[in-house]
Amino acid sequence: MTVDAEEEILSCVPRRLAEWRADADGRVVAERPRTEARGLRAIIEHLRWFMTHPRIRLDEVGSFVWQRLDGERTLGEIAEETTGAFPDRAEGMGERLALFATALHHQGLIELRVAHED
Repeated sequence: MTVDAEEEILSCVPRRLAEWRADADGRVVAERPRTEARGLRAIIEHLRWFMTHPRIRLDEVGSFVWQRLDGERTLGEIAEETTGAFPDRAEGMGERLALFATALHHQGLIELRVAHED
């Protein structure tokens, strides 16, 4: 990922789309949404959904981040909070969070919108 792409993603505001819950240990389990496609494409998408892991269990850092994907804060702000909460994992946090958000977006778990400057 290039620095420009990372900065662009970190300026986005993420919002959760998936249903989720926190386990007793505080780790998040998110459920990938089912497709809304119709016809033959829907059959293929449903098969793919069943053949892959429909539930994703996040580690402690991923769970911390997930709980902050509220549609209000930018990924950059969330990266700063995460760095503060996990100082031993601070190195490269922006890049890792940009990659994590991109993966969540591609799986349909979150949406990313461009933040409007006031």
